[in-house]
Amino acid sequence: MKRIKGAFIITMLIAVTGISCKKDDSKKEENVAGAATVTASNYGFDGTAGASFKSTKAGIVQVGGLWTLSAIKDGSNESISIVLGNVTATGTYKLDQGNNEGNGAIMLKDFKTATGVGAYSTDLPATGGMTGGGEVKITKLTATEAEGEFYIVAHNSAGKEAFVEQGKFTGTLNKR
Repeated sequence: MKRIKGAFIITMLIAVTGISCKKDDSKKEENVAGAATVTASNYGFDGTAGASFKSTKAGIVQVGGLWTLSAIKDGSNESISIVLGNVTATGTYKLDQGNNEGNGAIMLKDFKTATGVGAYSTDLPATGGMTGGGEVKITKLTATEAEGEFYIVAHNSAGKEAFVEQGKFTGTLNKR
């Protein structure tokens, strides 16, 4: 189990790094991360009442079959990151803890400083034994665009819960 969690965390770090790095050349890339929008009508941490989530500077990146969505809530440091393995077409992808594809999501209260109790993962259990999970449904996937919907249930190292309901994404797909 520790091996799977470590691999998931490393995959998430690579995916987020891939979105935040840019090439150091004079050519303008055709597909640029940051040309996507992510919204959710119900979103929250630690049992608080749900609020809305909106990111107008999200990024969707695909490297081979590894597909990543990263979004920082507008005017906030809260973030949502989803990584899916083996994405080749539209379809439904499970985020359930311990899935065979290596799919998962991380929600951060503050992406700049979140560790331990500030980081919520679909791969961590709640104190009562409830597992994290969720689902991503990619409804459009072309060489340049992606859109779909998702929901997430994640937990932090103290077993507290974070959630996203009625999440939606749309925008430019940055293929590398």
